[in-house]
Amino acid sequence: MMALVMVGLATVACGADEDSTGATGGITPVASVAPTPSPALTPSAEAPKFVKVTATPAPGTKQDALFLEAKKVYETYLEQTLLFEQEGGGESLPLELQKTVDGPWENVLEEYYKKVEMRGHHVTSQSAGFGKVTLSRIKTEHSYLITLRSCVDQRQWVFVDKSGGEVSRGNVRQIIMSMAKENGSLVITAASSKGVDKCVV
Repeated sequence: MMALVMVGLATVACGADEDSTGATGGITPVASVAPTPSPALTPSAEAPKFVKVTATPAPGTKQDALFLEAKKVYETYLEQTLLFEQEGGGESLPLELQKTVDGPWENVLEEYYKKVEMRGHHVTSQSAGFGKVTLSRIKTEHSYLITLRSCVDQRQWVFVDKSGGEVSRGNVRQIIMSMAKENGSLVITAASSKGVDKCVV
């Protein structure tokens, strides 16, 4: 199972295989002086943009209750990882992202996003979004409830450094993820992600 977990440290939401992000000061008002206007937001200070994800099941995919639940978990996972990519990572996973993962894959993500924060790169909010996202069901090993394979188009992503300079672009990623129940909720516990020229769905 560890082979599945560790293939490609880049996460499902990472656009590049290895590379992937305003201080304000108070002054005492003076009656005879007009208030200082707030500075315009720089690209690095822009608020992350939430992007709704809808994955398209591949033709012939069995869409039972378990698949539909797993599909929702995966869509939420993509939405939350993109938000975190825009924030430039961090020491711990945001709560909504934590709800979609557990076990070895959660540990992989935590380590990855610590490195993202140290690197100082992030996805711009202007480029945040997805192209086509497809999803199919594949053979599941006994320790998991369901395994899905997905193709995710992240080519519109633009990664910039702290000064706003472009450092890399997103790509198309082939994702395989396995899920299990933890505390009554379906979560991703093992996954792999790699950049590809063409996906197999």
